[in-house]
Amino acid sequence: MSEKTFKKEKGKEHLDKDFLEELKHKIWSTKGTRFTADTRLKTIANYSTLGISFLSSYLIIFGLVAVYNLFNMKMINPDVIAFTITALSILVLVFSLLENAKNFGVKAKNFHDCGLDLADIYNELQNYKSYNNDSSEKEKMEFCHKLQIKYQNILRRYENHNPIDNKQFRLNHPDYYTIKWFEWISTRLTYFIKTKLIYLIMMVVPGIILFMIIRNDA
Repeated sequence: MSEKTFKKEKGKEHLDKDFLEELKHKIWSTKGTRFTADTRLKTIANYSTLGISFLSSYLIIFGLVAVYNLFNMKMINPDVIAFTITALSILVLVFSLLENAKNFGVKAKNFHDCGLDLADIYNELQNYKSYNNDSSEKEKMEFCHKLQIKYQNILRRYENHNPIDNKQFRLNHPDYYTIKWFEWISTRLTYFIKTKLIYLIMMVVPGIILFMIIRNDA
């Protein structure tokens, strides 16, 4: 009876190799994922700032519309304008407090620092593989053990990334991973929802309402 062989799917070929290769892939992918998390949080921070700035601007504009009566009083009750201004004021206050409490900038820096720390031990591993070809199995085992401890200690010092960061990282490296078309769509869509959607709504919806109010006065 012939011996069965199992071909690893794309992105998992390192599992057919020794532990040094497996550890190398693990460090490389975690490093890339942490940098991806850094990018995600910086994107959220930028859109959050834009969203709050837009809401604050809309608050001022709605106030000017009320002061100069730039709306049709027969079509729109002035109380609606007053309510809109009050609602926007509360929304800006609450949203600003919630967004500031999330510390996107600090978390992004932590993920970036984690990526840099992982890059150091990844380079250490690469140097070992390049210049220690004659190492014995025992020496390789000791090196892997020490490097694995360093890797685990780095992970313990930092918060874990979001699953979407790993999916986005894999999507950015199609040469290493097999990405099905529906995974590509779902990952891109989820990433967009988590990073930009709510802030784009904040920037667009009040503008549409403002346009409709002023248009009714024309």
